[in-house]
Amino acid sequence: MNTISRVKGGLEFISVSQKQMAAALELTPARINQLIDEGIIIRDESSRVGEVMMLESLRNFYLSKKATGEGVNFWKERALHEKAKRELAELKVSERRGELYEAATVEAVLTELLIDFRNKLLGLGHRTAPRLAGLTVGEICAELDREIEELLNELAAESDEERIRFGTPSAGNIEDTAESERVELGGDVSATAE
Repeated sequence: MNTISRVKGGLEFISVSQKQMAAALELTPARINQLIDEGIIIRDESSRVGEVMMLESLRNFYLSKKATGEGVNFWKERALHEKAKRELAELKVSERRGELYEAATVEAVLTELLIDFRNKLLGLGHRTAPRLAGLTVGEICAELDREIEELLNELAAESDEERIRFGTPSAGNIEDTAESERVELGGDVSATAE
């Protein structure tokens, strides 16, 4: 029977049994005794059966939970929710302005640049071999250094162009690059390698 034991005046003087308080707070009677010892749950000094002051004890209990971070703070949770919504809106605005790109787009652009660069590096030997025949080791190193520097400069220029454009790369560019390498060599790459 969960009834108020007695009211001696105003609402602030309502007292309940420790068992009733435990049921209301979904705690054990032993935990209520601990809270009484900690001064959070207040005993009704006029009670001969160990009742506690309901309103003051409830107020103290919930204030102590708020101070220790226990429980859910509605305003804190709402502020976190609003912050998350604002950040999501800012991301959408940045994307619409062209300041933010999806990871898949960035990956596709970088993949295209690296494949193009790889193809150019693979064609380097075939392209330079005829010019390097009969040169000394020092001249060969200097020529290869120049060719590699040129390829790196091309990569830097292409990445600058991609940063300006930064759209979805066309898959046709890869095949076009491989075909232009064959044309520069004056024939099929596999025929030159033999």
